[in-house]
Amino acid sequence: MRQRTPIPTKNRTENLPFEYYHLSKDSANFVVPFHYHSCQQLFRVIKGEVTIYANANTINMKQGDCVVLGANTVHACQPKTEDTEYEAFTFNLRDLFDLSKPHFEVIKMIDTHQLEVKMFYSEKEEPEITAIIGDVFEMIKNNKLGSGIFVMGKIFDVFALLIDQKKYHIYENEVATRFYKHFLKSNFVFKFIYENYVNEITLEEMASSVELSEKYFCKFFKELTDLRPMEYLNKFRIDVASLRLITCSKSVNEVAQTCGFKDPCYFTKLFRRFKGKSPREYREENLAILKLRQTSDIE
Repeated sequence: MRQRTPIPTKNRTENLPFEYYHLSKDSANFVVPFHYHSCQQLFRVIKGEVTIYANANTINMKQGDCVVLGANTVHACQPKTEDTEYEAFTFNLRDLFDLSKPHFEVIKMIDTHQLEVKMFYSEKEEPEITAIIGDVFEMIKNNKLGSGIFVMGKIFDVFALLIDQKKYHIYENEVATRFYKHFLKSNFVFKFIYENYVNEITLEEMASSVELSEKYFCKFFKELTDLRPMEYLNKFRIDVASLRLITCSKSVNEVAQTCGFKDPCYFTKLFRRFKGKSPREYREENLAILKLRQTSDIE
């Protein structure tokens, strides 16, 4: 019997407040470059391994593992094997729930980043959570009447389980009061860096993005990321460069320039520091896994 062809993503989700993506070596966006959007997102690895860069986090995922990303998180995805398959589900809590209602107060806290749920969930260590996230992906693949309602209900179940198992932290309980409002706007820092990393960025400009003095910003950023601001900026530029090395045909020096490095030698030095090998070695090693896409650049 001939297997039924899955319904195309855009047809399956075009009238629903969420989107589904299946990514494999045949996908044009198999390697997902850095970007951000106003939606929340779930990821699950079907087969192989994926590294997700999310704000200041580097998350290595294996088969069955899941990630939950908040809105406006700057992120990128790099599959680690040619046979890797993974999927993503994008939604906006404001479209699904009336956040003005008091019974959705916790959902509102998640949407406004007052409450941050943990990003990474291991299938081995957290099977109940990865199973319920898996249910979301299975339901979105159905074309049954009312499947959208089931998906919305299951999303609510996901967050309810995360809260019940205390997979979150609330900033006002963990940080000094003077930093509280700035932690709620922490994504602004990462967005500012993402939008400006090609150019020179000063410490003063980063501090201004969250309305702090340079002195307090350094303390705030260190508490937020365990990195100094300029150290994170360099790490981010190297992460962007590492993806571009395997998704475009530009030379190493050209990649360095498009990532904010004027000095190729300094770029190579930093690349070795963060990636453990030279840019050229990194490109050759990863292109043995991922085929070079003949494009001038991917943004």
